[in-house]
Amino acid sequence: MNKTERRIADMLRQIATRDVVVLNDFGGSPRRLAALTFIAVQYGFRYGQTTRHGQMLQVRLIRDNRPEARERSTAALSRLAAGRTPGMRPGTLTPLPDAAPAVGLLRARIEFDAMDDDLDWRRKAIFMSASAALMMLLLIPAGWRASLCAGGAMGLVFAVFLRLELGRKDRLARRLKAHGLL
Repeated sequence: MNKTERRIADMLRQIATRDVVVLNDFGGSPRRLAALTFIAVQYGFRYGQTTRHGQMLQVRLIRDNRPEARERSTAALSRLAAGRTPGMRPGTLTPLPDAAPAVGLLRARIEFDAMDDDLDWRRKAIFMSASAALMMLLLIPAGWRASLCAGGAMGLVFAVFLRLELGRKDRLARRLKAHGLL
C-alpha cells in the first residue's frame, strides 16, 4: 500500500466512524487536501474550514445530512466496492477530467482560507523592514552607497513578495465569488 492509498484509507476510516473528519497535510499541500476533500464530499460530507498550523494545513469536513449527499454517498460506496476511488485515477490523488473543475474550486477555497487564516502580513512587513535595515547597518563598513543600495533592494524584493501574496488572495476571492462559494 503506497502513501496515497494510506491517506485515502485513513480518511475512509474517519468517514465511517465520525461526523466531523479532520484531514492534515504536514507539507501544506492544498492540491492533496482538495483531492481528499472531493473524495469525502462524494461520501456525504461538506467542506467546513481550513486552518494553518505552521507548515501544516488542516481541513475540517462535516457530515452533510441533505438527501442528495446521501445519494452521492450510496453511489460512492458502490464504486468503492468495485475498487475505485470516486473522481480520482486509480491509486493516485489525480482527479479525472470530469472531477478536475470541482477539485480546482476546492483547492482555491482551501488556499483562500489558509491565506485568510494568516493575518500576519503586518508582522511580515515589519520583519522584512527590520531585515533590510539590519542589512544596511551591516554593510556600512563597505560604504554608505553599497549599504543603501543593498537595503533598498532587499526592501523592494520584500515589498514585491508581499504584494504578490495579496494579489493571489484577491484572485482567489474573485474566483470563489464568481462560483458563489464565498
